[in-house]
Amino acid sequence: MAENALERTSRALDLIPFVAANPGLSIEELAIKFESTPSQIFKDLEMLFMCGLPGYTHLELIDMELEEDYVAIRNPQNLDKPRKLSRIETTSLTLGLDLLIPLIGDEELKRKAVDLRGRFTALLNEEAEPIATVIQGEAKSIGEVDVVIAQALAHQTSLEITYRSASTDEISTRIISPISTYLERDHLYTIAFCSKAGEERHFRHDRILSVKATEVSEQSKRERPARSVEKPDLLVVTAVLSPRNRYFLEAHNSIVESVVSHGSDLLATFSVGDYEWLLRELLALPGRVEVLGPPEFTKEFYGRLDAVLSQYR
Repeated sequence: MAENALERTSRALDLIPFVAANPGLSIEELAIKFESTPSQIFKDLEMLFMCGLPGYTHLELIDMELEEDYVAIRNPQNLDKPRKLSRIETTSLTLGLDLLIPLIGDEELKRKAVDLRGRFTALLNEEAEPIATVIQGEAKSIGEVDVVIAQALAHQTSLEITYRSASTDEISTRIISPISTYLERDHLYTIAFCSKAGEERHFRHDRILSVKATEVSEQSKRERPARSVEKPDLLVVTAVLSPRNRYFLEAHNSIVESVVSHGSDLLATFSVGDYEWLLRELLALPGRVEVLGPPEFTKEFYGRLDAVLSQYR
């Protein structure tokens, strides 16, 4: 399978500090170390001759000696240290391990997973200032909320959260039962059953103002109110959306009936009273949007889509 540019760049960034710390290795030895082929490693190293700091004179470029049986880097510029995971990447991996560890049956593999999780936790604790994500001009740091949610996922317990809505800026208190967590556009989200809404919702972590464990009986967790799809004043619309549109679903979760995986896309069901508004919003979304029903809404959607596309023909 052909490699993409990101994979090649990632390997090149790992090659520089490794060769700088281990001069004299052959192309073949580097290929074994990086699980690649000698020809690919040679191409990667040739590419590095043209890399360096801004200015790009011979003084700023990486200085390297390259032969088949001998590779050495004399001046790696500022790339002499291995790449570090960002705080978001480390947090995501820690959350993933919290979910996987209870499911691992092999004791040796489980021990390695626990050890890896401990190393990630140590990295998070060592950082003096957490990396922040910027939302609407206000810095929101990633912290304890992620850990508490991960624990709730691992132990299948419920949480009481105080949440700020993206669409209305309303602050509400909810009891949620986390189902899964995902990372989208550098933000962590949790899919959870919300007792207030009576259905599943997507919650962005940096909008959770407070979180704490709460006692909810197993029976009440299972008693999820049935959704009514027959609402005389509402239109139920089903559409397949690209994963790029998760933010739209989270920002307008008050009209979202359900969201499930549909291959690599998302199958969403909406209940709306303002048909015109939903038409305009779906037409403006990026990536794939396929309206499945109802028939009259589908016909109007594709009619308008054809009208827009005709302007470019």
